[in-house]
Amino acid sequence: MTGLVVLDVFISLIFIFLLYSLFATTIVESVTSSFGSRGKNLLAGIDRMLSDDGNTNRFNYTFLNLFIAFRGNGFTEAFYKHPSIKFLAQKGLVSLATSRPSYIAPERFSAAMIDLLRSGDYDDEGENISASLGIIPRFDLKELQGRIDQLESDISQLDAKKDLFEFEAFSEELAYLKGDLQKKANRSSAEILQPFTIDKETNYQLKSLWYDAANDIDKFRALIEKWYNEQMDRIVGWYKRKVTFLTFLVGLGLAIAFKVDTIQIASDLSKNEDMRAMFVAGATEFLAQHPDGVDAETFTKQKQYMDSVKSEIAKYNAVLSSQKEETDTWPGFGYLITAFAISLGGPFWFDLLNKLVKIRSSLQMPVAAKEDPRKTGAVETKAVG
Repeated sequence: MTGLVVLDVFISLIFIFLLYSLFATTIVESVTSSFGSRGKNLLAGIDRMLSDDGNTNRFNYTFLNLFIAFRGNGFTEAFYKHPSIKFLAQKGLVSLATSRPSYIAPERFSAAMIDLLRSGDYDDEGENISASLGIIPRFDLKELQGRIDQLESDISQLDAKKDLFEFEAFSEELAYLKGDLQKKANRSSAEILQPFTIDKETNYQLKSLWYDAANDIDKFRALIEKWYNEQMDRIVGWYKRKVTFLTFLVGLGLAIAFKVDTIQIASDLSKNEDMRAMFVAGATEFLAQHPDGVDAETFTKQKQYMDSVKSEIAKYNAVLSSQKEETDTWPGFGYLITAFAISLGGPFWFDLLNKLVKIRSSLQMPVAAKEDPRKTGAVETKAVG
């Protein structure tokens, strides 16, 4: 084969991979949106942050986490029940359980975390955070009630006329303590969230951040947001790997369903000039129709491509299925190659296709027309004599 034929074969194959990648990505986006997969992946990541190794659910780190997720920790449960987090999510249309927010801003994450940690019966919020982290003892209402009972007993033993000063001082303190008890009791009864326990390793992490912040809540908030942003980088990576595997499975299904055997197609393309020309023309036309490229991560844009993609696939499937010659290789291997190519995504193949078409255009320079001497200003002279 000549170099141009090889190039045309590559362009044709890449165009096929591009079309099916767009088709597969749209299917994957539709499925993951229906199941709230981003929210379930985020839940797995936050549970990893707020749970020790022994209390995390290993199922959350598998590919099936795109469809179902489990909370393995009471702290995670309390976090997702917090009103500022709970009402970010909507009910899933396909998922059996309530969907989870697919994105939580760092500021909202830190605000919910601090609100959970500073809940308690101390008057100072910083003391409540220290109590939640086990740095100081939690405030005990029973101890306050005991002090009130003791004062009432002491007052009952005083003579209001003989011990007027002590009587008034004890009465004033008793009134203050009773008011404090009522205030703290009302605060405890108004708690929306159930008590939670922070795991040992997670508590150590939060305690370290609290020490680094020098008991300053604003600095503590900034450190929590930094911790969350670092974890989000990993969470996004987990999601991409899971979606890539799902795209591979969808791509394998499409390859088998539409008989897109890469090895067989490459063999047919190398022998059929008309087939190559049709695919190259289709690729050039597709690039012209989509000058801004394709975005594999935006479901809305994917929907805009589907009409053209489906029509292109339908048109070229008829050509692919008409090729009857069989290769000597195991047919399943060609399907696996197709599935792997589809999992690389539409943007990858679009960029590569765009480069190869430009190279092909540069190789097909038109033959220069013979220049007219009158246009160049050259004058033909004849020798005389």
